[in-house]
Amino acid sequence: MYRIFLCIAFFAMPFIAFSQKSKTILLKGKVLDLSNSKPLSGVSIQALGTQNFKFSADDGSFELRLKQDGNQSISFSLLGKKPIQQDFNLKSDTTIVIYMETLSLALKEVAVTAGRRKVGSSSVIDKTAIKNTQPTSLADALQLLPGQLALNPDLSSAQQINIRQVPSNTDAARANALGTAVVLDGIPFSNNANLQTNVNILNSSPGALAPFSSVAGRGNDLRQIPADQIESIEVIRGVPSARYGDLTTGAILVNTRAGVFRPQFTTRVNPNLIEQSVGFGTKLKGNQGILSFDGNISYSEEDPRNTLSQYTRINTQFTWSRPWLNQQLFTTNRIAIFSTLDNAKQDPDDLRYQRKIYSSDKGIRLSSSGKLNTANSWFSLLSYDVGFSYTNQKSLVQELITRDLFPVTDATTNVTQVGRYGEAEYLSIVNTSGKPLSLYGRLEGTIFRTTKNTGKNQFSNQMVVGAEYRYDGNNGDGRLFDPTRPPRQNYSMGDRPRSYADIPSLLQISYYAEDRITTNIFNREVNFNAGLRYDNIQPQNPFKGDYGNILAPRLNIAIETIKNLRLKAGYGITAKAPTLSYMYPGDRYFDLVNYNYYATNPAERLVVLTTVVLDTKNEELKSYQSEKFELGLDYDFKGFIGYLTGFSEITTGAFGTDRKVVPLSVAKFGATSFPIGQPPILNPVPLKYDPFFAAVDITSNNRRIKNTGMEFQFDTPPIQQINTSFNFTGAWIQTQSYDDGNVADAARAVFTSVTPKRIPIFRSGFGNKGERFNTSARFITRIPKLRFLVSGLIQTIWKDTNRGLDLSPYAVGYIDQQGSITYLTTEQAMEAQYTDLRRSLSGTVALTNKPPPLWLFNIRVTKEFKSGSGLSFYVNNLLADRGNYFNVNTQAYTTRNQNLFFGAEFTINL
Repeated sequence: MYRIFLCIAFFAMPFIAFSQKSKTILLKGKVLDLSNSKPLSGVSIQALGTQNFKFSADDGSFELRLKQDGNQSISFSLLGKKPIQQDFNLKSDTTIVIYMETLSLALKEVAVTAGRRKVGSSSVIDKTAIKNTQPTSLADALQLLPGQLALNPDLSSAQQINIRQVPSNTDAARANALGTAVVLDGIPFSNNANLQTNVNILNSSPGALAPFSSVAGRGNDLRQIPADQIESIEVIRGVPSARYGDLTTGAILVNTRAGVFRPQFTTRVNPNLIEQSVGFGTKLKGNQGILSFDGNISYSEEDPRNTLSQYTRINTQFTWSRPWLNQQLFTTNRIAIFSTLDNAKQDPDDLRYQRKIYSSDKGIRLSSSGKLNTANSWFSLLSYDVGFSYTNQKSLVQELITRDLFPVTDATTNVTQVGRYGEAEYLSIVNTSGKPLSLYGRLEGTIFRTTKNTGKNQFSNQMVVGAEYRYDGNNGDGRLFDPTRPPRQNYSMGDRPRSYADIPSLLQISYYAEDRITTNIFNREVNFNAGLRYDNIQPQNPFKGDYGNILAPRLNIAIETIKNLRLKAGYGITAKAPTLSYMYPGDRYFDLVNYNYYATNPAERLVVLTTVVLDTKNEELKSYQSEKFELGLDYDFKGFIGYLTGFSEITTGAFGTDRKVVPLSVAKFGATSFPIGQPPILNPVPLKYDPFFAAVDITSNNRRIKNTGMEFQFDTPPIQQINTSFNFTGAWIQTQSYDDGNVADAARAVFTSVTPKRIPIFRSGFGNKGERFNTSARFITRIPKLRFLVSGLIQTIWKDTNRGLDLSPYAVGYIDQQGSITYLTTEQAMEAQYTDLRRSLSGTVALTNKPPPLWLFNIRVTKEFKSGSGLSFYVNNLLADRGNYFNVNTQAYTTRNQNLFFGAEFTINL
């Protein structure tokens, strides 16, 4: 019912708004550099709350036609300059002059913390704040978000983020990371076609990670985006605009540098990392626009004492921005070439096992974005985003395997045939080759834009409508190896090479519309955004898909209750489509021995195998969804800024991998004769049929996650006497994650020498509950005359608990050798005849870890020179407190804190 109400209200708004009329005002002027009064070209001038924009010309002049008189907020932004937002009371055509300051520590105020938006829950982190986190990648800058923990800058392992969630179990963490969209310059940073998966033991636990570095099915690796190329970040934690889809948790919107800036070289060094970045932006002759370049090369070691494990990143990007059609159209085109190598080199002393692991990604990204300002009241803006991404992924796992003689076959279909005996010792080499390709297109228009201003009563409205297209495919060679020299495996478990080119691609078509209203009610500002999004997964036609359709309403409202205090609320549905790695995990092979005769004479040996192929693809997999609700307060009074937000998010149908049991029957043959020098002659009629339980991993939509909590931020204005400002952030978050459904105890079928008569089925709905309350207090002390800044962090984890939920040793049913399933009542499961079905639970599993508060002290010192060059030095965990704690679940001591860590950064501006 609530969705119907939102739809009716949403579609009624633009018609109400369209009846409003407005007066056209011409705002013109010049933008000058404050230091020398020289004109600034390429300054973006935009009327806030609208899509109306212009860029200053070579002489700094601009003209902006506004469909609104009265109070109007205008923003002025240019790369390397302090952004300006200024209010004007426009009653007639007006001419102004704007002076912009260069971003520097000499300014009276320098932002080094995250800002926020009027509507919804999102944090905006600009270049200055990013640099203060001594970043090496996108992940480092995200520690400024409330509830996130500060980490040492490190590239030695894949970096991901969980938004509004604390650790509970592995599936919940993966679902959160997968449901976090990363949008790079308007183009989704897709991971849907990543298939770099592998197992070095065939019966590893369900969902086991590959031995090499891979984030297949887990969201994006944030290491791939260098921090030095980022101009700003917006992290949407609450209800996103209807524009953003294929997500559940939130969205990280990343804008890279594009504009005129002096050549800049940045060197970053710490015990684990050496990084060099270079960038510049220059204005081309005439009206040819602006060309900028960013390059980054990084080398990281997990441990300086161990040079075998390394990570190398090379990233280059060219950006060309240009206005067209008398500045009515503005386009930005980018080309990025990247390469990463995450490897563990072969130890020259490891002559015995010859272990070697590596993973590399090399690729290219192309994108083009544009905005056409039509200056028309009913159709004011047309924008587009087009993106292409291609990656060549190669991974290797090599090791010497020693085992008993075992039968092997290369059969890839259900067949009974003669096999042969494998080697007792061999070098297993498994190559995984993926070639994911992603295409993206978006076309969006702003229609029915109206404004009305009569004294204190103001009203503005604009509706945004758009359509999206996504394509994700993988044409890689897949997993390649000699089937007679397979990865390490148990008896009867088989494996075969697999091509990724045979896997169908994933298509998505989406439509969305959103109405944005700003008005005054009783002289108080009200912002109301209502949107609808329709996602069509693997479309049969424009409005019907094979994998379901998602109708997702989104609603955000902000009301100024009293002056400087805003009440904010949001509600919305978000959804994440299944990835190729979940839908097509690959066939499972079982090589069952029908007859085995190992004679001394090789010519007399015979082994007969029946290969059973079980198809594990799940094309019935649906998108998983999250229902989000939040309520909060924002305030802004005399430089004191802050917010308090409570939220509840319930995710259902998240992806998980369950191990199922499939009963099979194995024919056993006998020999009728044993000719000398020849294999035995078999009787074609089997002597008997033995039961066999095959363990198969199946992907399903049965994970459920509930996140509830409260987050806050409080910023003070600079205290002039000590030139110091303070920032306080924190969050209390509780995460409960469940595995809904039933699962057979496959371990009894796999790890036993005698086939059991029945396999118990347990309720898999038990889960975990994690809870954490942490705060971060930051201070920023500045001496503008000396261009000197000292910033510090005091992070405290006041509470951090985790425990199991709904644990039970009793089975809910069992599977017999014929495959029949019998379910038991709670009373039956406790009877003595079903004692063999019970599982043993460790006495420590249900215990709750309650570690004491944990403190972390970080400090950073920055000195800037007049040229804009600078030097900074930082120390993390200044007191070297490791936070050792005895974990009652693992019965071992755990190190909770970051290592004592230090590093330096040097920037040169030419």
